[in-house]
Order: sequence, then structure tokens, then C-alpha cells
Amino acid sequence: MTSRIRALFRRQFNKWLDKRSPRCSEITLNQRRIFIIPSSAGLGFAIMLLGLLLLAINYQNNLIFALCFWLFSIFLVAILHTYANLAGLVLRAGAAEPVFAGELARFHLHLGAGQRDRHRLNVGFPGQQLEICDIDAETGASNLIIQYPAQQRGALRPGRLEIASRFPLGILRCWSAPSLDWHCLVYPRPRYLRPLFNDADNGEGNIPDRSSDSDEFSGFSRYQAGQSPRRIFWKAYAKGQGLLTKQYEQSQADELLLAWDSLDGLGVEDRLSTLCAWALDCDKRGVAFGLKLPNRSLSAACGAAHLAKVLRELAVYR
Repeated sequence: MTSRIRALFRRQFNKWLDKRSPRCSEITLNQRRIFIIPSSAGLGFAIMLLGLLLLAINYQNNLIFALCFWLFSIFLVAILHTYANLAGLVLRAGAAEPVFAGELARFHLHLGAGQRDRHRLNVGFPGQQLEICDIDAETGASNLIIQYPAQQRGALRPGRLEIASRFPLGILRCWSAPSLDWHCLVYPRPRYLRPLFNDADNGEGNIPDRSSDSDEFSGFSRYQAGQSPRRIFWKAYAKGQGLLTKQYEQSQADELLLAWDSLDGLGVEDRLSTLCAWALDCDKRGVAFGLKLPNRSLSAACGAAHLAKVLRELAVYR
């Protein structure tokens, strides 16, 4: 019963936060997004003040009265300084590189200090490891990498960020839960559950290694990003002629088609994981390969851009 009440309260609180602080790519923390509550040390401090006040009233001791009011004034001043440590802080969502399922997604966060120094900021996602940082006003900004577990393939949206501080005395906890417009593409977990079939000869065998340069030589061309370093003509580069790559005529039999239908008997996620492992293996060996899914087909090609396109199709499938 208690867990149900907590879950209901959490849902209602999140709905209230969504209205008060909607999702956006850049957020400046202000009084609408910052909350202050006493910490466990702050509760002990408040109990001590109450005990001093009762003691001063009972004994009519002016010195204890003065001590109690002085400590209470420190508590009020600490509220202002704790709030000021977060107020005006600018948070901007950065890029997030694609990862494979089961890895940690890395979200880049840009923090703008504004006109004052920031001390002992705890930044992270709820339930995950928090990053602690200080920001100097002269530097003006700080870049953090916040990690979040990527459990499933597809588009990952990690939810609300948590940023908190107990500066300067630790008796108050000032926190905010901004919702940044973050998304990360999660590829299927690569698992080699079936051997790779060469669709050209309808047989099962090893992946041809295109880096061996065993085909017929056809000439040179200018190097382009993504091509295998083994094809670079280093003698020409040593003579100052720039980066040239050796070109070989590629037979149709060496073009592989990674087909969904060739993985009968496997579930959807197992098929995607196997196709992902095949694509990585083909790219590693420099083999041109295509992809055939029930709702999408990609022609055979090679290179980093083609691999990224294939992995994206596998990640967003259905």
C-alpha cells in the first residue's frame, strides 16, 4: 500500500513538474525550477534550535536567547546562499553518441556559470552516479558527460536530470529537476547467433576479406573518409602525391546481402542482434554489404557512413 501511494505521488509530482518546467534544449534555473528543503543535518540543526529556545525560556537566560537567535539568523542567511548557488545557472543539452544496447549512453551537458562562482554541484540522473563539479565565474562554463544505462534498442530519452547542492553549510538541500531535450540512438546488442550466408552463391561460408587485395587491380583514386587504410598507396604519399587508394574490381559474388528472411526460427530481437553482428563484421573486413528488412532495403555499399545507416535502420525497426 505504501509503495502504491509513493508511486501515485511520484506520478502527480512529475505531472506538476512537466507543467512548471517543460522539456527544452536549454534551461536557465530560476525560482520556478529550484526547490529548497532541509537536509538531515538541517533537521538536526532545527531540533537543536528548538531545544535552545525551550531552555532559554525555562531559565530566562539572555545569553542562550542570543545564541539561539544568532544561529537562526545563520540558518536564514544559508537559505539565500544555497539558493544563489543554483539560481541563474544555464544548462544546455549537448550531443549523445550512439551506443549498443547494454552499454552506457554518454550525454554531453554544457553548464553556464553566469556572473558568480558555483560550488559543489551534484549533477546526474536519478538513481545513477552523480558528477560533482565547481564552476569558476572567470571560466564561465563547464562541460560534463552524464552516463545513463541503455537497456533497449531504439531512441533513448533519459528523462529528467537532477542537479543539487548543499553549499555552503550542508544544512539545506537545494535541487532542481530540469527536463532537457536529449535523445540517443541505441543500436541492437551485436550477437553472432547464426553464421553469415553469402546471398550471391546461396551458400554458407566465410566472409571474404576485401583487405587482401586479391581481386583484379583497376587503378587509383583519391582517398575518401571511411575507406580501409590497407588500400592506401603509401609510396605515392611518401612522394608528396597525396593520399591515393588502390581500386579493385569487385565481383557481384563478393557483395553480401544481410537478409531478415535468412534468420528463420529466431525472434525479432535475436534477428536484429545477429544482423548487427554481421554488419560490424563486414565493415571490419571491408566487404560491401546490403540490408534487407521486411519494410526497408539498403543497397550494397561499404564505409563508415553506410555502416551507420544500416545500424540506424536496425535500431529503429518497428
